[in-house]
Formats: sequence, structure tokens, C-alpha cells
Amino acid sequence: MHIFLSAVGFAIVDAAILSIVSMGFSLQFGMTNVLNLAFGPLMSLGALIAFYLNENGVFIWYAALIGALAVGLTSLFLGQTIFRTFARKGSRLFEMAIVSIAVGLVIDNAMAAITHSTTYQFNFPLGSNHDIGGMTFTTTELIIILIAAVTIASLEYVLHRTRLGVAIRASSANANLALASGIRTERVLKLTWIISGVLCGLGGVVLAISYMSINYTTGDTYLPYVLTAVIVAGIGAIGYAAIAAFILSLVVEVAGAYGAAAYNIMIAIGILLIMLLVRPRGFFSELWERVEVTA
Repeated sequence: MHIFLSAVGFAIVDAAILSIVSMGFSLQFGMTNVLNLAFGPLMSLGALIAFYLNENGVFIWYAALIGALAVGLTSLFLGQTIFRTFARKGSRLFEMAIVSIAVGLVIDNAMAAITHSTTYQFNFPLGSNHDIGGMTFTTTELIIILIAAVTIASLEYVLHRTRLGVAIRASSANANLALASGIRTERVLKLTWIISGVLCGLGGVVLAISYMSINYTTGDTYLPYVLTAVIVAGIGAIGYAAIAAFILSLVVEVAGAYGAAAYNIMIAIGILLIMLLVRPRGFFSELWERVEVTA
């Protein structure tokens, strides 16, 4: 029982991290129809920025915020330049996925050159241990869970209780109709790139803080989990991505606790393949059957 409870505790922390990134990925993909496989490298970028700031005396959570914002601005730049250029040339889903892979490779190689492929270790106190329901969490892990909870609640509130949320969902469903209805779709698109980028960067930072280490490939190795959570939930089911993240994290952590830790990525990819075969739209998909790219 102790092993199982420990696995559940790890799953909660993992789900907190995964839900942040998955919601950002689902939001951006749902709005632009760009399968942005550069999300992994962007996660690493945010984490490395936070690490360098922390090493130079910036408080870790301030560094995390700056790292997330930096990725948000980078996401906006990429969306408004590279992805928009290819979208205007008529590139579709597959072509844009290839473009995103190329963008990710450029970012990866730039980070590898700058860091000399070094793995860095964070050096700050994790805080006290807290026993909750038979599960043990450090203060840092509880902060990560709190950040995820606030992020999920805030994004859900914005999407379903504000005019911006209505504009995002309307633009996602039918950009031309939204524009004809007076919605400033260009502004909505820019905000989507920023918000999704901030979530990507924030997820990368808290992932690195959880691991207490970071290198330029950290986000790449985490990307299969993100894709699986998004596909299980369904593109556009942004809030449900958090539920899918917890289910996936629980399966992976429980399996790992009982001897299958070496197969974590294989388990995630296996779930992804099964979902694509059985229910490619996911369990909670709300909208977005569009195939045109609107980046």
C-alpha cells in the first residue's frame, strides 16, 4: 500500500506539470491548427533561462516567471513570422508539423552550442517534507501543485467566463465568421501564441525544478507525454487535458513503482497509438475539425 500511495503522490506532481504544458499545447493547436512539435525545445528554453537567472541570484520563482514570459514572447515571434509565412503559402497540417520540427531542431542545436550539451543541477532548498494522506511532498512540490491548480482554474475561467474566452472559442471554431461578427481575430491569435507559450515555458521550468536538473533535451524527452495527454483529452478539450494528464501520470507512475520505470515513455507512446487507432478525436474533444492552418 505504501508503494501505491507513493506512486500516487508522484503522479499528482507529474500531473501538475503535465497539465500546464498540455493545456498550452491544446490551446495553441486548437486555435491555429499548427501541430507545434517545437514545444519540447521551447520547454527546455524556458527552464534554461530560469536556471541561468537563478544561478545569478534571482529568486527561483521569479526566475520561473521570467523564463515563462520569455518563451511566451518567443512563441509569439515564431507564430507571427515563421508559422504565419508558411500558413500564407498554403501549408497544411503535415507541412506545418515538419516546419515545427525544423524550428525545434534549430532551437535545440542553438541551446546545445551555448550550453555545450551540459546537464545543470539546480541548487536551492526544496523545503520541508509534508505527509498528506500517506503521501509525502516537499514544499517545492506543493508549490508546483498549487501553480498548476491556479493555472488550470484561471485558464478555465478565462475561456468560459470572459469575453476573451468567447473570442478565442469563436475564432477557433470559425475564424471567418468570428471576424465578420466583429471579433478582432488577429489580436486573439497573438494572445493565443503568447498564452500557450507562457504555459509551455512555465511547464518546462517546473519540470526542471521537479527533476532538479536541466539540459537542452529535457523538453524533447517530455514531449511524448504531452502529446499523449492532449490526444487522450481531445484537441480543444483544454480543461480535460488536466484530467488526461493525471490519468496518464497515474498509469506511468504506478507501473514504474512496480518495476516498469524503464518503460515509461513506451507506455505513454503505447497509449498514444491506441488512442489514435480507437478514438483519434479523444474522449472529450469539443470542437475544431478544421484542417486549414490559421497561424
